[in-house]
Amino acid sequence: MIDIEIIKKVANKALQAARNVHDQLGAEGERKINKNQFGDTALKADIETEEAVLDVLKKYNLPLKVISEEHGIIIIGKEPRYLGILDSIDGSGVYMKSRGVGRYGTMLAIYKGLDPKYNDYIYGGIMEHVANKLYYASKGDGSWLVNEGQTQSIHCRSSKQLNKQRSKLYIDAAFDNIFGSHVFDEIVTKLINFNTSFTLSSCIQYADLANGAVDGVIECTRKGNLEIAAAYPLINEAGGVMVTKDAIQLGESKYNEFGQKDHFLVFSACTMGFAKSLLSFINH
Repeated sequence: MIDIEIIKKVANKALQAARNVHDQLGAEGERKINKNQFGDTALKADIETEEAVLDVLKKYNLPLKVISEEHGIIIIGKEPRYLGILDSIDGSGVYMKSRGVGRYGTMLAIYKGLDPKYNDYIYGGIMEHVANKLYYASKGDGSWLVNEGQTQSIHCRSSKQLNKQRSKLYIDAAFDNIFGSHVFDEIVTKLINFNTSFTLSSCIQYADLANGAVDGVIECTRKGNLEIAAAYPLINEAGGVMVTKDAIQLGESKYNEFGQKDHFLVFSACTMGFAKSLLSFINH
């Protein structure tokens, strides 16, 4: 098994490379190229930031099977032993409207084995491009933020109870508007009097949860669950949890099976206590 420190360093370099390409492309990154595997229009920035990450992973010859948004499945090495999860520009809509100003980023995770449970993570990271902030976590080492050359430990909030005055939540309600579904209708109605919002970028919502800016994030499984799988290590190492509507933690679920064909709600919370309080309010 490759040392976790090596995997962490290589993965962080890969995310830094994605940001470098983002900056170099400028407005050219907005050019529409083709449809990706999910039927979404891929931008030049989507494709080339993803290629930048893959090039670094190939350079260091990590034995990976990478599931990516734009390039599909990529095999690195003759006998891959790890599963990579890659989302090139998470928040492409924000990128198109507010490139160089808005909040969006690239997500990468690496898991042990090719059919891992969520708890089999080794590394997870998010590069927030405009702010040049790198959020990352590795197994058993906590979650970290690299900002302006300084590295600091980050943690989820310690909230235990849902509170109308103090609690802050991200709800991916825009999903229903974009896909014409009704996955979040009940949630939005139940929490109408609470402080809720959305960012149109999963990576930003999860970064803010890990960094203590919000108490919870409510999303759903879709399109290979790249964002959820990439964010899981960061949230778990920051002290948070990811659970289903039945309060079952994702840790023992297999990435290749859970929610791959359905839109299951996933509740990410700063603590298990807060998750239970939130679910109790929603389910009753």
